[in-house]
Amino acid sequence: MRYKLGVWDKIDAWLGLVSIDDYQTQSAAAPIKVKPNFVSNDRGLKGFWLGSPTAKYIVINFHGGGFAMDATESYLEFWPKVARALSDENINTGWFNVTYTLTPHARYPTQFCEAVEALRYIIEELGRSPSEIILAGDSAGANLCLALLSHLSHPSEDALALTIPAPLKAVVLISPWISFRQDLPSMKDNEHKDIDDWKALERWKQEYLHGRSTNYYVEAFEAPETWWQNAQVEQSLVLAGGDEMLLDSIKEWFSRFSKVNSEATFIIGQNECHVAPLIWPLFGDKNETKQGLALKSWLIETLYQ
Repeated sequence: MRYKLGVWDKIDAWLGLVSIDDYQTQSAAAPIKVKPNFVSNDRGLKGFWLGSPTAKYIVINFHGGGFAMDATESYLEFWPKVARALSDENINTGWFNVTYTLTPHARYPTQFCEAVEALRYIIEELGRSPSEIILAGDSAGANLCLALLSHLSHPSEDALALTIPAPLKAVVLISPWISFRQDLPSMKDNEHKDIDDWKALERWKQEYLHGRSTNYYVEAFEAPETWWQNAQVEQSLVLAGGDEMLLDSIKEWFSRFSKVNSEATFIIGQNECHVAPLIWPLFGDKNETKQGLALKSWLIETLYQ
């Protein structure tokens, strides 16, 4: 069955550039004919594999876009480059890209439930150890990563419970959208430097909640320091742009999180916007971002054994 997945429907064109199996660069004259491995079930799972489900490490990747927009084509360039950098260091990774339902077709907690189902699928159906799993996401996708972490320690009534036998290997958050507040200083200070817009953020929030009250699974920023004690993850990386509107919410949340999770790293890419590694290429800037370089370096150091 072929899903209508926005940019993912353009994946055929991309297959001529990148090999799904080993992420090796290909010439335009020798396109790869292999299709990505799409997976779904009647419990809400939707996604596709790039790389092997039997790789040493599994990355569950959640794209951003305010819960309203699909991934851009830059996702099909950036993340495979990360996989290649890891492969060059003999770190084998398989990537499960979650294609969760977008608003307005579904509201919270649908996306949250689909994220829980993705993790359950990897652990229970594929038999993978949590110590082999990395959660990764940008913006709204990073929001879902933290919703998952919260759910593992504090099961929500909005999703099926999921118990794991050991902590996850890592979580990688790029410009996490974890607060809907408009009064933090960076929202105004960086208003004309960033790609985000407060009106769009407000609209996406309203579409996601659809009249429901917020909670810690929606806004991780609002959770107290004690909420994050014993978070079910070994190591955490948080990236943000120095020019992004969400910077203050990310900094304040990380300050609380890192006090009770010592293996946490926060890196700010100066003069970079919200999700710069994924946004800049859309405007023709193919230069490596500080956040992108930091991400590769951290993953290599964390996963190399």
